[in-house]
Amino acid sequence: MNLAILGGDQRQVFMARRLAESGHSVFVWGLGACDAEIGAAKVCACWEDAVNASNAVILPLPASSDGVRVHCPLQCEDVFLRIPALLDKLGDRLLLGGRFTEALRGIAEQKGARWIDYYESEVLQLKNALPTAEGAISIAMRELPVTLDGTHAVILGYGRIGSLLAEKLYLLGARVTVYARRSEQLTQASLHHHTVRRMICEGGHSVPQGIPQDCRVIFNTVPRWILTREQLVKLPKNCVLIDLASAPGGIDHNAAAELGIRSIWGTSLPGRYTPESAGYILGEVIEDILSDLDTQL
Repeated sequence: MNLAILGGDQRQVFMARRLAESGHSVFVWGLGACDAEIGAAKVCACWEDAVNASNAVILPLPASSDGVRVHCPLQCEDVFLRIPALLDKLGDRLLLGGRFTEALRGIAEQKGARWIDYYESEVLQLKNALPTAEGAISIAMRELPVTLDGTHAVILGYGRIGSLLAEKLYLLGARVTVYARRSEQLTQASLHHHTVRRMICEGGHSVPQGIPQDCRVIFNTVPRWILTREQLVKLPKNCVLIDLASAPGGIDHNAAAELGIRSIWGTSLPGRYTPESAGYILGEVIEDILSDLDTQL
């Protein structure tokens, strides 16, 4: 296929290389000086040339940071692409992008565009769990004054990321306590040699009760406020909080700062810590999406 990649960070650079290695004709714009990294992909002087040469157009993750312009952090600030202009040029080409906002979806539907949000792919979420877990461990190693071996770590939530993170921490010698709501998650965590505790519901919120006072690091994976001020005051001051949940997150970071507790919101860890692996994952997922489509592009 002929694919246009418009904008993005280092993940899109390596995604372009991955797709070109798979035999696609790839045309990129908005990735800065990336000629050496994109392999057989071709850099276009203007975004219109990339679109004209393509059957499908791929936007970054996130597709837009302001809802109006394509996210191009590697490009000069005065060089940008407005999404309405792209949609006017799109024609019958398929548009793929990550984390489309409601406003962007509305514009696309108004223009009659065919679009897919690849961030909603379960395959992508599963594959991204590994670089996210490794990135979280990197943050913990940087922030903690002690080794993970022998350290008591708490994980809130036991989904895709939480379960893999627990396994990695256990293999590094950490003592892991998992908090979850569902019985099957608690059973699974217990079978993997972790201490388990059930989160209870208070006022419509899941609350972890009795977090151990010897805990040195807490990883939150639940995208709802879990550690509010009421919970934070019960934590040891030398505990590091690492929030891995998507917006709005699960930790009251302002309250943590006021209480003198170190907290980090670890967003977009695959792109920040392992852009090559994350880019290759995106390329694989996009290939899967395109191959599954019934429509001829």
